[in-house]
Amino acid sequence: MNILSIDTSGDSSSISSKIGDDLLSFQISHQRKERPDWENFLNHIGIFSNEDIKRFDLLVFGRGPGSYTAIRSSATFLKAISHTNKIPLMAVSNMESLAYKYFQNNKTTDDISVLINSDIQDEFFYGKFNFAKNSNPHEELLTNKEAQYQALTASSEIIIGNGNDISNKEYLKSNAEDHLKLAAHLYDPKLEYRAIDANPVYLKPTNYKKAK
Repeated sequence: MNILSIDTSGDSSSISSKIGDDLLSFQISHQRKERPDWENFLNHIGIFSNEDIKRFDLLVFGRGPGSYTAIRSSATFLKAISHTNKIPLMAVSNMESLAYKYFQNNKTTDDISVLINSDIQDEFFYGKFNFAKNSNPHEELLTNKEAQYQALTASSEIIIGNGNDISNKEYLKSNAEDHLKLAAHLYDPKLEYRAIDANPVYLKPTNYKKAK
């Protein structure tokens, strides 16, 4: 299966493609409110025309949590491509992608907890995943960061993500290549991956205020 994946969840953007056995990835860092030049972004992995786009069987983007505005930008971009070329579109969890990366590298049967920093000091995003047991993923926004962190470290054997002070630096944040690999794992040919159903996730209440 040929897959194109994009992540624009914060202060960096990444793109990854898999055509046959060839995997290409590119990533750039930028200010949180900046967006990549989409044409230039695609060119870095050898996509120069709509004919190149048509080679893909599946489009993927990281749905968050992260910068909602940035994620909405990549979602809108890929929705247009999906609609125009009739290519299925899948939105995957950024936290689940990071957990799957850890699982691939370590083949653990234990629960994998993911802690991702929010843009408010006393909050973080929390997810729990177990790929060996094929259990349903869990994601939520936690407040009172220090108390929650202490409780999680006492109960979880594996904790990754940039909200974890002792996390391995390899597992701080997911990117487009991680999303691509998770999508390949989750893909079910019996399901219809419609662009209208692929949307950013927003775990925060609508009345929250960002930290200054």
